[in-house]
Amino acid sequence: MLVVGLFTLEFMSFGGQFRDLSVRSPGACSTLPLNASAEDIQIDRNRSIAYLSSLDRRGLVEGLAVEGTVLQVDLVADPLRTEPALSSAPPGFRPHGMSLYRMGDGKQRLFVISHPEGDEHVIEVFEQNADNRFTHVGSIRDPLLVSPNAIVAVGPQQFYVANDKGDAGFLGRIGESLFRTGLSTVVYFDGESMRVEAERLKSAVGMGLSPDGLTAYVAETLGKRVSVYTRNPLTGDLTFKQHIELDGSPDNINVDADGALWIAVHAKLIDLIRHFGDASHHAPTTLLRYTAGTTTPVYVNDGSEISAGSVGAAFGGRLYMGSITEPQLLICRMR
Repeated sequence: MLVVGLFTLEFMSFGGQFRDLSVRSPGACSTLPLNASAEDIQIDRNRSIAYLSSLDRRGLVEGLAVEGTVLQVDLVADPLRTEPALSSAPPGFRPHGMSLYRMGDGKQRLFVISHPEGDEHVIEVFEQNADNRFTHVGSIRDPLLVSPNAIVAVGPQQFYVANDKGDAGFLGRIGESLFRTGLSTVVYFDGESMRVEAERLKSAVGMGLSPDGLTAYVAETLGKRVSVYTRNPLTGDLTFKQHIELDGSPDNINVDADGALWIAVHAKLIDLIRHFGDASHHAPTTLLRYTAGTTTPVYVNDGSEISAGSVGAAFGGRLYMGSITEPQLLICRMR
């Protein structure tokens, strides 16, 4: 009992349960209601469009047979509203992490991680058509997609994927989470085959790429850090460069046009776990901005405004935030 008690206290301390949060907001915020949660957001800065990974994740936690889609929001429209972004989607589509890639001819491809019920994980590839919606053009499966969470596309067929767990059984995965052993990987698909490019990561759940494509970022939830890699654009090889230590457990990363990182952080892991089981129990939402070696908290909330925030992206003087479970998009004007 003593050992269990000490272990519980250690995990609560690591997870930030005893931390006091100072509420912070970049400006006045409003809510765009959604039919499902937007765990990930990708912004097309050329067309001023936000794409939302839309899925009833609360229903998924409760064991419901749900499917999802990708929505789009015209960020210069007034009022803001959601519209379908896909003209077609494969059966059993359950979107998770996403990545946009603009090809040489100006067309875009959208890469989306999907977790079909009772099937293996898959990367679904969509291509933009004449009406600016996306049509499904292919599916990529591989045994190295153990538990894919985040994706970064670097070519019309090439991409990196972060696995948030290692290739272990049920008990092994519990141990991986509780003891933070670091069995996660980042894998690279070169258009023909997949290989491991980074390993021994502590629950890799978010990825980002610098505007020049030469630096890759990986968020490690159980490492409370972002790992930075130098990327070889010819071979796809990743070389570790440094860690960015954080006061909290990071989730998704969005990289701004100027190279700044917008990092969603879970400040209290126990509250996050409780929130999954009880929607009325708030889980704090924090968004950090990292640039030039400095980390700045931009948004901090106890979860009463938006719980379990998993992603944030800045565009046009506004901050857009989505959640793992909450059916809303939080929009804050930045002073």
